[in-house]
Amino acid sequence: MGPRGMSGNSIDRLSQAVLPERALMAALDQAFEAIALLDAKDGTIVHSNAAFARTFGDSSQKAPRQRLLDLFQLDEAGQVLTTALQQARSGQTWMGCTPLKTLTGKAIHFEVALSPVRGDDDAVRSLVVRLRDLTLDVETNRHLRLAQKMNSLGVLAGGVAHDFNNLIGAILNTAEQIEMQVEPDSPVRRKLETIQRIGDRAKGLTSQILNFSGHSEGKWSLIDLSDLIIEVTNVLKTTFPENVKVRTDLTKGTKIYGDPSQLHQVVLNLGINASQAMQPAGGILSIHLQPAVENHGTSQGSTEPCVLLTVEDSGCGMDSRTLERIFEPFFTTKEAGHGTGLGLSVVYDIVHAHGGSLQVSSKPGQGSSFQILLPLNHGKVKVWAS
Repeated sequence: MGPRGMSGNSIDRLSQAVLPERALMAALDQAFEAIALLDAKDGTIVHSNAAFARTFGDSSQKAPRQRLLDLFQLDEAGQVLTTALQQARSGQTWMGCTPLKTLTGKAIHFEVALSPVRGDDDAVRSLVVRLRDLTLDVETNRHLRLAQKMNSLGVLAGGVAHDFNNLIGAILNTAEQIEMQVEPDSPVRRKLETIQRIGDRAKGLTSQILNFSGHSEGKWSLIDLSDLIIEVTNVLKTTFPENVKVRTDLTKGTKIYGDPSQLHQVVLNLGINASQAMQPAGGILSIHLQPAVENHGTSQGSTEPCVLLTVEDSGCGMDSRTLERIFEPFFTTKEAGHGTGLGLSVVYDIVHAHGGSLQVSSKPGQGSSFQILLPLNHGKVKVWAS
């Protein structure tokens, strides 16, 4: 007799039943996707692989008889799972892509496949669910589409700016010729000065458009980023309403190769947007600058010295749909006549032209935080080549 009174034949039959199951579960643990076997009646998780545990936590630590639906916040997107389960129970495989939120609030874009498993009587006994995390792919594609939009807009803006610049030049040249022909005390001279002043402003505008379109090389140099931020904040303080306070925490002497006028524009645009987001109640604009490193994810774990610029406000915040579009050219939540929708597009373009990256976090009623990572030496090539 074997253990607990079992005969040798009984043990052999048990081994034959258990070992294939163990081998199958070991094989599933090697899969990249999260896979689980569900009870067809109520969607209870019967078995899950290692990737499933990494995504949702060890099922052994969870409540008994936990259902697949219990792992998610069943908002509008989560209702898709209910439909998928119903279709799989009816004997049909369901496949699709949908964003879902886990109970911890983490948003993951999943490719979902739910398939029925039939018994000997052809009735659906179990369901197999496969969840593939597409979040990184979705984010990469979103950035690619945005980059394509920015490139198309840049080409258009560059062409318009060149033609506009030529027209302004002709106007200014004509004004200079007229000025040479009028008396010093002539009232016409004052009008000509107005034309020249407005023309100079227009040339400055076309210069910004050319920088945005990438048709202007800019003036790269070694600059003290902390000094530049102080200069910008001094300007902001003089223009902000009294109910907006500015706080800075800057690492002194932080130097970076870049275009000072473009980086000036980044801080200025973010500051103005923050002030507007905090109206009418007002609030606090916080600007932080500190050393950082960027990990390139190579096998050697190489890193690059960077600086982290963080611009935070205590304003109205943004929902997820707005966050997805804030860097799109001409997208704005402001009323007509109060914004062009180009401010954050310009910020995005300048940051990436400096070899940097930009992350935004925000929730309605909880303000917004823009984190900009800039490499210290990205502009050296431009400086040495000039």
